Amino acid sequence: MTRKRVQQKKQKQKSLIQGNTIYYLFIIIVVVVASVGIIVLQSQSNTPSEQPSNSSIGTWTFALDTSSANVGSMEAYQTGYIPTLVVIDINGKIIHKSAGVHSKQELLDLVQEAKQTSSSGNLGAAPDFTLETFGGNQFKLSDYMGSPVILDLMAVRCPPCHQQMPELFEVKKELRDDVVILSIDVDAAYGRETIEDVRNAFEEYINEG
Repeated sequence: MTRKRVQQKKQKQKSLIQGNTIYYLFIIIVVVVASVGIIVLQSQSNTPSEQPSNSSIGTWTFALDTSSANVGSMEAYQTGYIPTLVVIDINGKIIHKSAGVHSKQELLDLVQEAKQTSSSGNLGAAPDFTLETFGGNQFKLSDYMGSPVILDLMAVRCPPCHQQMPELFEVKKELRDDVVILSIDVDAAYGRETIEDVRNAFEEYINEG
């Protein structure tokens, strides 16, 4: 009888130990899972966003062309194809005008040339114009004499224009306020595109200052 009680006691102790082992194992698993979750959340919060953010790179101005200004017309900047990029030097003269997508390095080299007082400017004086920006301000080209200017003549319905935007963003990110960039939707002059169209397409790049 005594032996039976001892066996029962041992079985209870064994069951208790097994129960405690399972309980502690469960606690350990919960702690490990929680720790891993915290680490993952912290790593995600510390990872820089891959989305373009231009809040600290200076003003990148956007405007719509108009039928009266006609910046993208054949009479002014002659945009037969888009995107057309026009680079204007510190003397207000055009040193480069070409259609097609330009790389960041190409643009950096052109801006560097545009900073020189001795730049060729062999394409003549840049025709002056005034456009209202998305921020409701007036952009008059001649007001920016003394700064390199990139005119990005583009449109929402132009796939290469979408390819050009990230390259311009990289230029702006590197040079900040050492370069003025004005992106002009030329199709707006014909009533084909609106501010809403441009915002929907390029909102992440627009910094109205």
